[in-house]
Amino acid sequence: MNFLSLILAIIAGGVGAGLRYSATVFAPAKKDRFPFAIFVVNAVGSLLVGLFTALLANALVTPEVAFVLVAGFCGGLTTMSTFAVDSIERLRAGHWMVAGLNIVGSTAVGLLAVGSGYLLGGGPLS
Repeated sequence: MNFLSLILAIIAGGVGAGLRYSATVFAPAKKDRFPFAIFVVNAVGSLLVGLFTALLANALVTPEVAFVLVAGFCGGLTTMSTFAVDSIERLRAGHWMVAGLNIVGSTAVGLLAVGSGYLLGGGPLS
């Protein structure tokens, strides 16, 4: 990795974080409801991570470009910490079903999205 890649990853991370924030402003989460905004940005980010990883595996992007896109943009867009806070807040408020759906659904969709992105990018299956 070179210095330019680091600077570009920082910028891309800011863009990703800005999009994540915009999603939460557009669709704010209420403690008794499913946190759709964070669910969607995490699913989209996971799909993109899978896609970018496959592009790297197929030598369609350089390691530097993959770093900027995965660590920078997707790292800024997705958020494990907000997912965890959303889940804990719902548990503390007694909304067990919503919290459980968020935990199980986010994990399952994240894994499926990464796998789907990887396949879309032509990633090898073995």
